[in-house]
Amino acid sequence: MKVAFWKRQQQVEKLVLKHLAEVAKAIEAFQGSMVAYLQEHDADKAAKLAFETHQAEGIADDVRREVEVALLAGALLPSSRRDLLNVIEQVDRLANAAESILDYLLFQKPEIPSELAELMLEIVDKTGQIFSRVELMIEHLFRDLAKLHEDTQAIEKIEGEIDQRERALIKQLFKMDLDLAKKLQLHGFVERLVEISDRAEDLSDHVDIIAVDRHF
Repeated sequence: MKVAFWKRQQQVEKLVLKHLAEVAKAIEAFQGSMVAYLQEHDADKAAKLAFETHQAEGIADDVRREVEVALLAGALLPSSRRDLLNVIEQVDRLANAAESILDYLLFQKPEIPSELAELMLEIVDKTGQIFSRVELMIEHLFRDLAKLHEDTQAIEKIEGEIDQRERALIKQLFKMDLDLAKKLQLHGFVERLVEISDRAEDLSDHVDIIAVDRHF
C-alpha cells in the first residue's frame, strides 16, 4: 500500500523533485566530462561539460533555497521540516562533489595511465547507477515508503562495488613506475572520485533512519 510521508506536501514535493532534476543534470554532465577526459582525450569537451555541471549545481542551489523558504514558512510539521532539510542538503552535496571532482581534474590536468583510466571509468559508470537509485529513493520517500528499504539496500550494494574498484585502483597505482608526487596527485583524485557514492550512502543511511523513526 502506498503511504504519503508528508501531509500538505504538494508544493514542497514539486520543489524537491525540481531540485533533484537539477542535481541529475549536474551528475549527467559530470559523467560526460569524465568520459571526454579519460576516454576521448578531449579536454575542451571535458571543460564544456564541467561548465554545464557548475551551471546545474548553481541552479540546484537556488531551488534548494526555495525549498528552505517554503519549509520555514510552515509548509510541514517541524519534525518533517528537519528531516526534509537534511535530505535536500545531502542531495545537494552530490552535485557539490561532482563539481569538486571536475575542478581537481581540469585545474591540475593529470596524465592518467590507460589502465587506471579504465577503472576510473567503471567508477564513473557505477556513480551514475547509484544516483539513479537515489532518484528513485527520493521519489519513493514521497510516494511509496514500502520501497525505501529496497532503494537503500541497492545504494549500499553499488557503493560497495565502487569501494572494490577504488581499492583495485589504488593498488594498481602504487605498483606503477611513477614518481611519488605523481602517485600522490592521482591518489588525491581517486579519493575525490568516490565522494559522490560515499555521500549517496550517507544519504541512504539517513533515509533509513527516517523510515525507522516513522515505523516503516
